[in-house]
Amino acid sequence: MISELTKIKKQTRLALPNDDAYIYRLGIALYGFASINSFMTEIICHIDTSRDRSALLSDEMSGGILKIFRKTLEKIKTEGKYTEIHDTMFQTANLFDKLNDKRTDFVHSYPITNKNDKQILHRRKDKKKKYFEVDNTFLDLFIRELYDVSSGLYTIRKAVRPDL
Repeated sequence: MISELTKIKKQTRLALPNDDAYIYRLGIALYGFASINSFMTEIICHIDTSRDRSALLSDEMSGGILKIFRKTLEKIKTEGKYTEIHDTMFQTANLFDKLNDKRTDFVHSYPITNKNDKQILHRRKDKKKKYFEVDNTFLDLFIRELYDVSSGLYTIRKAVRPDL
């Protein structure tokens, strides 16, 4: 019996990785990041009701949403609101910033056939001019970091919208 993933792979002539778990991880990483991005806009709009969530999602890239999230934190600090989540918002913003950089690395990577004759994504040059493969270890770490950012956002939402 042919698996769903095999059926999907047959729809293209692309040289795709044989490792189905690798493709699955990539999908979770991309989908998960988009979900976190959306969750962050939800939090912004719960705190600052003058913001429009749909507009944020359509008009801002992730870096822009992060800037607005940080500005929202500064606003509540100035107003003395939600003092119990200031540190969590700060830490969550920093985690999201790092996650966004890693997401950029694999979104802007390119496929190669590596030394082991396997299809894999290759990261762009880093500051040290070294190249890296986007391997399962990298993706697993990224997925675990999605969890950390999500946990922070849940804590924040619970404070600003305890009814949810």
